[in-house]
Amino acid sequence: MASLRFSPEILRRLGEELVPHPDLGVIELVRNAYDADAPTCSVEMHSVETRGGRIVVTDTGDGMTEDDIVSGWLLLGKSSKAESTLTSNGRRKVGEKGLGRLAALRLGRYVTLTTRPRVTPGVQHVLKIDWRSFDAVAAVEDVQLTITTMPTEAEPGTRIEIDDLTTAFKPKDVERLARALVLLTGPFPGPADFRVDLNAPEFQKLASLVHQSFFEEAEYRIVAELNDDGRASATLYDWHGEKIASGGHSAVSSAGSERGDSPLAYFTPAAQFELWTFNLSANAFAIRGSRHKVSEVRNWLRSVGGVHLYHRNLRVHPYGDEGHDWLDMNLRRVRSPELRPGTNTSVGRVSVIDEEQRLTPKTDRTGFLETPEFVELARFGRNVLDWAAKELLRRREKEKGEKQQKAGDKVENAINRLQDTVNKLPPQQRREVLEATNFLRSAFDEKVRAVEDDLLLYRTLSTVGTTTAVFAHETKQPVDLIDQASSVIARRAARLLKDDYAKNLSEPVETVRRAADSLRTYADIPLRLLQRRKRRPKVVDVNEVAADIVALFGPHLDGANIAVELQLAEGGAPVKATVAAIEAILANLLANATYIFTQPHAGGTSERLIVIKTDLSPDSVFVTVMDNGPGIDTSKLSIDDIWLPGTTTREDGTGLGLTIVRDATRDLKGEVFAKPVGEMGGAEFNVELPRVTSLS
Repeated sequence: MASLRFSPEILRRLGEELVPHPDLGVIELVRNAYDADAPTCSVEMHSVETRGGRIVVTDTGDGMTEDDIVSGWLLLGKSSKAESTLTSNGRRKVGEKGLGRLAALRLGRYVTLTTRPRVTPGVQHVLKIDWRSFDAVAAVEDVQLTITTMPTEAEPGTRIEIDDLTTAFKPKDVERLARALVLLTGPFPGPADFRVDLNAPEFQKLASLVHQSFFEEAEYRIVAELNDDGRASATLYDWHGEKIASGGHSAVSSAGSERGDSPLAYFTPAAQFELWTFNLSANAFAIRGSRHKVSEVRNWLRSVGGVHLYHRNLRVHPYGDEGHDWLDMNLRRVRSPELRPGTNTSVGRVSVIDEEQRLTPKTDRTGFLETPEFVELARFGRNVLDWAAKELLRRREKEKGEKQQKAGDKVENAINRLQDTVNKLPPQQRREVLEATNFLRSAFDEKVRAVEDDLLLYRTLSTVGTTTAVFAHETKQPVDLIDQASSVIARRAARLLKDDYAKNLSEPVETVRRAADSLRTYADIPLRLLQRRKRRPKVVDVNEVAADIVALFGPHLDGANIAVELQLAEGGAPVKATVAAIEAILANLLANATYIFTQPHAGGTSERLIVIKTDLSPDSVFVTVMDNGPGIDTSKLSIDDIWLPGTTTREDGTGLGLTIVRDATRDLKGEVFAKPVGEMGGAEFNVELPRVTSLS
C-alpha cells in the first residue's frame, strides 16, 4: 500500500507564487473575515518595510471551532464555502479554493491563530505554525500541529499574527493594500455591513478622501440591469435625478453592434451596472450651484475613478485599478470622444452575486478567468456605455436643433418688432431709422455669412482629419510589413552574397527601410495630433510642443535632408492654450517649409535648414519659424492673401494650412505676421502670444 505525499516545497510554491504581490495575501485574510460574518476587521502592520516585520489581522466574526480548524482552515485546496454559499447571517461567501489564506500565512516564518467560536462561548483555540519545521521533513504530513484550548472571557472572533516577515512591504505595496481595503466594500451610496481599518497613514488619508460623497455632483448617472434570463435594460438620469432615456434589451444589446442587430440573451450571471459621470469644468459646477470645488472632485476621482467589479458585495482586484480599464472606456473615448466617460471622469461598479458560481476566480486571486461568461459580462458593460453615449448624443443634437430654431424665430420676431416700431415713426424719422436698420441688417448678414463660411471650412477640416486618421491607422500595418521584409532580405542576402551584398544591395535595401520609416511618420503624425487630451486648455510650454513636433516630423525631415534647429528661450515659454492649438500653428508652418524644400524649383542653399525660435518679453511669447529656402513668391500671391482659405500657389495644396495658423493664433488672443524674405533668406513667420507668469 502507498499514498500520495507532498513535499514541503509545495507550500513554498503555493504560498510565495500564488499571488503576485504580498498585499494580496492580506486581502485574502480580510475576505475570510467577511465570510465569518464579521462586522469589523482590523489590519496592523509593524516594521513591514523591512524583513522581520509583523502583521496582525483581527476580526469580530463567528470564530472557528476545533473541527473548523482541522477540517477547514488546515485543509488546503478545498473550502467549505464551495458547499455552502451563505453565512449564518445571509452573506454570500466570496472564497472558493481555500488557497488564499496560505499566501498570507507564508509571508512570515511564524503564524499564531487565536480564535473564539460563537457557538461555544468562553472557549479559545490557539494554533501555532513554525514554517521551519516543514523544511526539516520529507513530506508535509510528517509535521504535527497542536491546537491548544483554554477558557476566555473575550468576545467571539479571530486573530491571526504573522511574525518575522520574509518579504518586505514596499511603499507601493502598502499604498495598494490601503486602496484595496478602502475600496473593498466601495465608496458607493448605501449602507455597508463590513468595515476594515488599517493602521497605516496611507490608509487614513485615503479613507478620509474616498468616503467623502461627491455623487451628487455627477452630470449623468447610468443604471443598468442584467436579469437572470440574460436580458438587459438601462436608464439614464441627468444631474437633477430626472430620467432622460431608457432602453430595453434590444436597444442596449445592439448598441455596440455595427449592424444594429439584436443578439441573443447574454450568457453570464445576473448583474447590475451603475456609473456616475462628471463634467469637470468650473462652468458646469457653477451652473449647478455645486457645493464643492472641481479640484476636490478631481482628486476624489483620481483615487476611486473607473469601473470596479464587485463579486458578492466585495471588490475584485484588479478591475478598476489604475491601468486596468477592463471595459475599454478610455479606448472608446479616444475613438469616439463625443459625450463618453473615461476612467478619470467617472466612477462605477458592476455588481454580481453569481449564485451558480459561473465566474471562475484565477488561482493567483487576480480577477476571473477569461471564460465565455466573463467575456459576456464585460460585453454587457461596454454595450451599456455605447447605448448611453448614443442617447446623450441624440439628446444633444435634439437640443441643438431646438436652439437653432429658437434663435431663428427670435431673430425673425425681433426684425418684425423693429419694423412695427419703425412704421409708427414720423416719415422723416422713419427714413433715417430705416437706413440705419438696413445697414445693421446688411452688416449682420455679412457676419452670419462669415461664420457660415468658417463653419464649412472647419467641417471640411474635420472630414480631412478623420479620413486621414483612418488611412493613417490602416497604413501602419503594411509599413511594418515592409520594414520586416526588408530586414529579412538584408539578413538573408548578406548571408548568401557575403561581400557582394554590401557592394550591390545594401544601399537600395537601406533606402527601402528609410522610406518605410518616413511612411510610418506620415501615419503617426495625424494620429498623434488628433489625441483628445491635447484639446484641454491649460498652461502650455511652447518649447516642449516645438521639441515634440520636430521629433514627430523627424524621420520625414531626415529623409528630405532637412535640418531643424531649435533656439528656445531658457525657462520655458508659457502660454494659456491647448497643446492642439500650438501644434496646429507649428505643424502647419513646419509642413509648409518642408514642402518648399522638396520641390525641384526650391533653390536656396545646398544646406536645407529650418529654425524654430522662441523669445520672451514681460507680456508676450514670440515664436519665429524661418528657413533658408526660396521665400514666398509674392508675384503669384500677395502677402496679405496667403492667409485666406483656399488660396495657395501649390497645385495640389488645400490653401488651409496658413488659415489654420491665423485662426489658431487669433483664438489665443495673439497675432501672426509673415515676411516673404526673412533673416535667413527664406520665408519667415512671426507669432506673438500672450505670456502667462509661469508654467505651474
